Amino acid sequence: MLVKLSTWRKIRFPVGGAPDVRICRREIDLGTLPGKKIGRSYYVDLDKEKSSSGDPFLDELLSH
Repeated sequence: MLVKLSTWRKIRFPVGGAPDVRICRREIDLGTLPGKKIGRSYYVDLDKEKSSSGDPFLDELLSH
């Protein structure tokens, strides 16, 4: 399920504890945060984000 980046930051982090929007956008662009850019808006894939371990190599291995 895709949610807007701003919504994800509110859900995932306490008030004042979320990383900067630019960092989150960069992580989506690099593929380390599961999500996508649609038009000018960024979205996070909640299902993939919750099931990821934080280790890209392990996540790649488990996805097959």
